[in-house]
Amino acid sequence: MADSKKCVQCGKCLEVCPLFKATGREELTPRAKFFLESLATGKEVSEKDFKMLASLCLSCGRCEKNCPQNMSGPELVSKLRAGSKKITRSCWDLWLKNPGQLWPMAAAFSRFLPEFLPEPFGSSRKRMQALFSASPEPWAKLYPQVKFEKRKAMLFKGCVARFARQDWTDKAEQLMDSMGLVRAEGGEFCCCGSSYGSAGLLDRQADSRAENIEVWKDAGCPLLITFCASCLKGLQEYSLEDFAGDKEMYDHWQSSLTPLSSLLLDAEVRILADSPEQVAYHRPCHAPEDDTDGQLVNLIAEDCMLPVQGDVCCGFGGIMQLGAPELSKEVGESCLSRLTEPMEPGGQIVSGCSACVIQLVTLVKDDYFAAHWLDILK
Repeated sequence: MADSKKCVQCGKCLEVCPLFKATGREELTPRAKFFLESLATGKEVSEKDFKMLASLCLSCGRCEKNCPQNMSGPELVSKLRAGSKKITRSCWDLWLKNPGQLWPMAAAFSRFLPEFLPEPFGSSRKRMQALFSASPEPWAKLYPQVKFEKRKAMLFKGCVARFARQDWTDKAEQLMDSMGLVRAEGGEFCCCGSSYGSAGLLDRQADSRAENIEVWKDAGCPLLITFCASCLKGLQEYSLEDFAGDKEMYDHWQSSLTPLSSLLLDAEVRILADSPEQVAYHRPCHAPEDDTDGQLVNLIAEDCMLPVQGDVCCGFGGIMQLGAPELSKEVGESCLSRLTEPMEPGGQIVSGCSACVIQLVTLVKDDYFAAHWLDILK
């Protein structure tokens, strides 16, 4: 990670920081974090300064892309969290460690006993209700080209699809089957590890990476299909060190990572009844440069597509959902305001990131609807 003392305080990060854009509070920016960290080097950081440094970051990575020194706010806060035993990190560890048990439990409690739902689930009650609710009525169907001759592939579902949205997995696998891909037999992938890294749980992140690599190798190193932009970024960030220096295997891993949407851009599209008159695409912070999710949504929606707002963040990232939920909500509402400003009631917001979908579904007003692009497909 870049030395915080190298920060020249130019303010380029302010131009792209979602926290600053939504609140106008410069103390939340990467520049402020690097300044505080440089002052605190070798000293005991106060509780107030630690919270400012380690909690209030969305881990979107926009600052690094805009920084002339290539300095990364998310890397700074991950490093700080890794050396801390603060309660926010402990809660995040609990949430990530047992999602298979805790997410369904939280959903059940949110429906039937909301007043007894404990933290950190209490602040997530609406999110859980929305996430586990029935899928919307699909309004499009894809007919993919058969382009593979029994090539083996595995689907990296991601935590949300594994524990909350099995219907996403079902649709993704049906699309894979229709293209001639053969599902490779093997174990179950765990978290991509990016959430652990964001929370400062670096050992847990390394373990997740090692487990996923082993599952992939045991299955014969097949094509690795994803439908979540954040999962894809997390998997792309696996390093040569994670492969014990095996450059050939590392390169094979990187080349195997394939967004599902990239395989569907030549598919035939049929629009069904009750399609929306307006569709807004939310480009995730972690979307790749070519962003084939956005291309696919544009292919499906065509004339219904509104101009893409490419510089808005939904506010879900990092550990702000636990550390500063109201601030996360403020960023999310600012994002929704931008997305819905040109939209008439009945419009839909579509994204290709599971985390973004969770946030948008939670915050969206009754006049609109938010979904993953898999939701709009029959």
